[in-house]
Amino acid sequence: MGRTKQQALDTRARIIDAAERVFFVRGFARAALEDIASEAGVTRGAVYGHFRNKEAVFQAIYECADMPLDPFVVQSCEQDADPLQHLHAQLLQRLRDALHLRRARRLYSIALTKCEVTAETAAFYERVAMAALRAEAQIDAALRAASLRGQLPPDLDTRAAAGFIHAALTGFLHKRLLMSAEPRVDLEAEQTLASALRCVGANTTFKPFEPARV
Repeated sequence: MGRTKQQALDTRARIIDAAERVFFVRGFARAALEDIASEAGVTRGAVYGHFRNKEAVFQAIYECADMPLDPFVVQSCEQDADPLQHLHAQLLQRLRDALHLRRARRLYSIALTKCEVTAETAAFYERVAMAALRAEAQIDAALRAASLRGQLPPDLDTRAAAGFIHAALTGFLHKRLLMSAEPRVDLEAEQTLASALRCVGANTTFKPFEPARV
């Protein structure tokens, strides 16, 4: 790769990193391209050389992130001998990651607490909504597998239950992202998840709480 092209890629990456910090502090509406340029140590023209507008920078942050738009994406549990325990373990880990991993916490904070749904961000939040539906479908599949194995009531409306669990965890995450980290957050996360699963009929003793490794 030529030096000029590598320099351009480095500049683009620096702009994206700077934009992430600016949006985290100022939110989307109050941030300007001048703020991002200043934080990145480049000119506003350099930002325009890579992105057509602020929305494009915002979209690029999430496109470059190695994480799903929805924090509660899970792998298939359908073939697992204990799908409910597997689902619990995955959701708890996703919740811990969103709360503890620095970049994940910052990006979910921006999406959930620091940006408004406007004409500029509508396309992004449509993607967020679609990601949430996919996560709910994955949770639904796990609940159906658990129901077939007798871990949940056979007449459970698993689609509605998946929506409820997803909403409960998203609400907890939203609340916690607005607060500073504290030692009890992992225990509260576990209790919230266990309560949500019990509300849909789970009668299982889940594995005990373990501190998150970060």
